Formats: sequence, C-alpha cells, structure tokens
Amino acid sequence: MSKTKESIGNYDVINKDFVTRREVLMLGAAAVVGSTLKENTMASPNVATTLTNLQGKVNSYIAKDFKYLLDEKMAGLSNSQIEQHLKLYHAYIAKANDLQSKLKTVSLDGVNPTYAPMRELLLESSYAVNGAIYHELYFNNLTSKESKPNHELTSALEERFGSTDKFIDYLKASGKCMRGWVIVGFNMRASHLDVFGLDTHNMWSPANFVPILALDVYEHAYMIDYGIDRAKYLDAFVKNLNWDIVGKRLNLALKNPTGLESTM
Repeated sequence: MSKTKESIGNYDVINKDFVTRREVLMLGAAAVVGSTLKENTMASPNVATTLTNLQGKVNSYIAKDFKYLLDEKMAGLSNSQIEQHLKLYHAYIAKANDLQSKLKTVSLDGVNPTYAPMRELLLESSYAVNGAIYHELYFNNLTSKESKPNHELTSALEERFGSTDKFIDYLKASGKCMRGWVIVGFNMRASHLDVFGLDTHNMWSPANFVPILALDVYEHAYMIDYGIDRAKYLDAFVKNLNWDIVGKRLNLALKNPTGLESTM
C-alpha cells in the first residue's frame, strides 16, 4: 500500500498503511468487546442502585499513594520537588470531595448562567476533579527505571509523528507553549494518537479521548528544581518517562473502543 504524508506542526508525518492499521485495531478491539460487555452487564448493579450508593458516599475520591517516587531517585527531579507536588495533589483530592459534598445540598432555586452557587460549584468541581486525575496520570507515568515504548506504542507514534524521536521533540515543544498540561492520548473519534494542550485542568479537555501520557507544565511542577528554566525540566521529564505505563494505557484504550461510533 502506498504511503501518504500529512503535516503536524512542523513535521511531515508518515502514515503507513493507515486504513489497514485502523481495521486491525478495530478487529482486535471487537474480539474482546463482546466478553467485556457480558462481564460488565453481569457484574454491574442497575443504574438506580448505583446512584443510590453514590449519594451515601462522603469521600468519592481517595488519594493514591505515590510516596514510592521519593525512593526512585529520579535524575533531575528532586525529592523536595516531588514532595511539594504531592501535597498539591492531596489538596485537589480534598477539594474535589468538598465540592461534591456541597453539590448534594446546593439550592436549585434562581439558577442562571451569570452567577449561581450551583454554577460555581459545578465549574470548580470539574477543575478540582481533573486536577486530581491528571496528577495521578502524571505521577504514575514517572519512573527512574529504564523503559522503552512497546511494539504497539512504537507503531502508533511512528504512524502519527514519523518516529519516537520526533514525538519527543513535539512533546517538548508542546510543553514549552502550554500553561498547564500537555495530554497525549488515543482519539477514539479519529482512531489515532493526538496531543492536546490545556491551560487549566478543566479547559479544552476533549471528549472521546483517552489519556495515555500526562505532562504537567504548571510552574509548581519544576520551580523548586529549575526556577523558570522549563526546558531543563522537560528534559528531565522525558528521561524519567515510564514508557511501560504509557504503552499499557494505549493497549487498554485499544481494547475498549467506546466512542468510535459517536457520530452515528
């Protein structure tokens, strides 16, 4: 099959057998979707029961334990930097629970799009929840252990960016121009990897997009170690990137093709 080119940023991206790759991915996903749906149907309670259970929960979000990162001795990321960053993550967990608790009793009277307590709680809840979840993705894709992209991830990166090295260049450039996050993930709608930039936790997070790599570029992620030298922080981040985790996230996304039929 002939090769085609498209441009992403300043790069010429080579799409090798794109249609064939997509069909193969879809067939692989379809092979597991039947059993997955059956398991979910049998194991999950009905919607009414689920909502009733959620109403009784005080703390929907429980902080994950990332203290192991302090023993990793990651090159370019000090324990002091990680400790302060973890404190911020725990604050997001606490605030997410606090706001969700307030939403249970918020008044529904007089709501409007200019100002209403309900509006503010809904808006800031999305900020706190995404702040917690993106930090979990970020911490989990860090490691001092050597790793490299698996076959599926390498193929996906080559298909979209031309090579893994070009992807890393693209990732660093994205990190230099965003104010909050760079999120790499599998676009369920388009069936390929994509990179999106977020200036805040809850702004411009696309639907039908499964994150596989999270890069925090808020100043709090690097100021202790690098001051305002973000470029050195980005070099350190890439050196400590857990490719094994990123690859596993991609594999999970490919096996759960929710959203591909969203235009029907």
